Order: sequence, then C-alpha cells, then structure tokens
Amino acid sequence: MKLCIFVGSRANFGRLRSVIDLAHKDKNIDLKLLVAASGLWVDIPYPYRAIECLVNADTTSGMVLTTALLLTQIAGVLKEINPDYVLVHGDRYEVLAVALAAAYMNIPLAHTEGGDVSGTIDDKVRYAITELADIHFPVTFISGKRLNRKNVHVVGSTALDGLKPVDNPAKLFLNVDDYIVVLHHPNTTDPEPIEPLIEAVKSLPYKKVWLNPNVDAGYKAMLEKIHAAPVEFVKNLPPDDYINLIYNAKCCIGNSSSFIKEGAFFGIPVVLVGNRQENREHGDNVMLANMETWDIVQKTFKQIEHGRYDPDYRFGDGHAAEKIIEVLTCLYSE
Repeated sequence: MKLCIFVGSRANFGRLRSVIDLAHKDKNIDLKLLVAASGLWVDIPYPYRAIECLVNADTTSGMVLTTALLLTQIAGVLKEINPDYVLVHGDRYEVLAVALAAAYMNIPLAHTEGGDVSGTIDDKVRYAITELADIHFPVTFISGKRLNRKNVHVVGSTALDGLKPVDNPAKLFLNVDDYIVVLHHPNTTDPEPIEPLIEAVKSLPYKKVWLNPNVDAGYKAMLEKIHAAPVEFVKNLPPDDYINLIYNAKCCIGNSSSFIKEGAFFGIPVVLVGNRQENREHGDNVMLANMETWDIVQKTFKQIEHGRYDPDYRFGDGHAAEKIIEVLTCLYSE
C-alpha cells in the first residue's frame, strides 16, 4: 500500500507522528511523506519531500497565497507518487489544498479529527475537508455522530499515542519547579487583543514559558508584543519536549487544542482563553476565560489551587495510529 501523509505545520507533525512512525516501520506500506509551509521548520527524522510554499506575511491574504502556491505544486507531486491513499490532519489552510487536489484526482482521502467543533474559520476548513474526504477518523463518538456518513471510524486522537512524559524535566532549562505555560494562536476570524493575556501572565508569581504561535494572520504583531513582556520565550520544541513541558506545568493558559486533548489525558489544569476554541468538547480540566486580564488571573489561580485532575480518556486511549493503519490496510486489501 502506497500511503502519502501530508505535514504542513508543527501541529500536523505532532498529531501525525505516531502514524508516520508505524507506517515507516510497516514493510507492507510504502510511505511517502510530504512536508510543506511551516512544517519545514520542524525537525522530522524521516525522509520526506519538501514543498516550499509559505508566504511569510502577517495577513489573511498571506494564508490564501500559501494555500494557492501549495495547490499549484501538489497536483504534480501526487501525480508522480500515485498513492493509494492520502492522509491529512485537522483544519489548517495548508491541508485544504492537499484535500482539494486529492479529491479532484480521485485519490482516496483519509482525514483525522473531522466532526470536531471549535469556532472561527477552522470550523469552515474542517467541514470542507470532511466533504472532500472518503475515510474519516474522528477523535470522539460525539464528533463521529456529527459526520453522519460512511467510512467513519472513531479512533481517538493520534496526539495521545505513546505519550510517556518525564516528571519535571523542565528544571533542566528553566531551573525552577513551578512554572506556567502559555500558548495562544491568533484568531483570524474575530481578532482579539493580546494585551489582556500578556498583562495577566505578567502578574502571575510563577516562571512563565510562552511558546511560538501558529503562523496565522496576526502572529507577527502578536510576537512583537509577547517579546516585549518579561517571559521566557521558546520558539519551537520537539513533540516529546513539548509534552514534558506542559505535563509538569502548574497550569497551561491560551487557546491551543493540545491543552484540551493532551491536557485531558494527563489531567493538566488549563485556562482556555478567548473564542478560538470556545465550542470545543473538553474535559473537567479546562476552565473557560474571557480575554480579560482579571478573568484570566482569577481562573488561573483557581486552577493552580485545584492542582492535577483525574485523567479523562474521552479523546482516546493512546492507540489511534494502530487503528488508523489497521483500517487503511483492511480497505486496501478489499
């Protein structure tokens, strides 16, 4: 089976790494890994084909141009590879180009995390990819019911596969026991001011680690303001280091979907800020906050006081990649 997997961002690789690992080891699978846009900034330990397409502009039109440039190249790449299946993840604009090309070229498209509901433009992109896809791998049973179509296989989140965090490795580079992690992406549909979050984080009496946001419209302006704040800033982290960092944090603050899924799996206290993820299914470990300084601070202290939550396995049991490979292998052999 010739399987093409697309990685277009740091999030794509983190979510699909376990599937890539299994496919690479499987002698019955000819893995073709395509990496594009900001995915090329990630240290990927497997051979891949690079596609340069990222328009590094801080605008919504830059996102459109990146998608367009990828679309102009991906058709030729897929024609040359001629895969049996193309596997894509999630709801980012880069993925939409690959999904559109695969659909028009009659290449069966498999999609992970369809049926989720979050908010903003991500919902529209995710729904569009669902319509283009032939095989669906939703994370939860609620998301699976929303799809209401054939070839739906609830597998859980691939982000949870093989997670084995180490207690307090952050001391190696932070030299502290108590710290909070902040990861906040731009909301391209309904832009929010980042200042209330910065002021909230500055006022908290803990070491602060702020991670690089996605390269969505508005991220450059956001970065300028974050860099001016007294926080420890981390540009990018390998997936394992990232998991260890959030696992050992007193609290995670921002709007990253990883705080919802990995956070529930480990029971990490989370303050979910703003409206980018306002409609997402989440566990008890998540407390919602408006983009207001006092609200963020108040709820962060409540979460820190509560401490670790019981693990919540609604987003998977850590074996999603195995289920995905099994389904694709069975479909191929039919």
